Amino acid sequence: MITVTANAFHEKVQLAEEEIILNGPPGFLTGNIMISNPAEEILFINEVPLTSSAKGKRMAEMPGTFKFNTSLNPGETRVHSAWHQLHPQTPPGVYESTIHIGGKQKKLKMVVQEVVEIDIQPLTLYFQGVAQGKSYSAELLLTNRSNVPVTVPDIKHNTVLDFDYLCRAFSTAIRNKGQEGFMATMDEVTRNIHKEMAGWAVVKLDE
Repeated sequence: MITVTANAFHEKVQLAEEEIILNGPPGFLTGNIMISNPAEEILFINEVPLTSSAKGKRMAEMPGTFKFNTSLNPGETRVHSAWHQLHPQTPPGVYESTIHIGGKQKKLKMVVQEVVEIDIQPLTLYFQGVAQGKSYSAELLLTNRSNVPVTVPDIKHNTVLDFDYLCRAFSTAIRNKGQEGFMATMDEVTRNIHKEMAGWAVVKLDE
């Protein structure tokens, strides 16, 4: 068995396409490639060299190899489902590189899609001794994991309901309206929640 790496034997692998197109988020670009093994030995294709191209958008951090991690029997030709990984914050756009395989240079076109991902910590806020007219404060950390700038909207307020108020609203509704059926009970729950509403949570954003 021959192991194909970026430094050795990559000329033994044949690639049908003149241009490879991968598409997806920067961390998981995928596409299909037709590869073949004209040799008389099994080829384990680990990786092949990858160099930058003068065309397309420039990448801040470009990998120097293209991973295959697959094997081909002697004379075998098949479609390989390839994937490639760029820096997760690579902006959307079309990027081009050059793969060196089969003694030739093949174009690699990477179509990077937009990804919006915001990490919010903590996920749960706890307040004790909640009472109407009393103020509480907490801090949230927002981290932009996207590959595009994200504008956080100006959040004015959110309704806050205490768990004890919810339990009280349901128990009171069941006691007063339970005999009248489901809809009457739920209407009473809604009225109780509105009456016992704890107030508003004011949200201020600091960049």
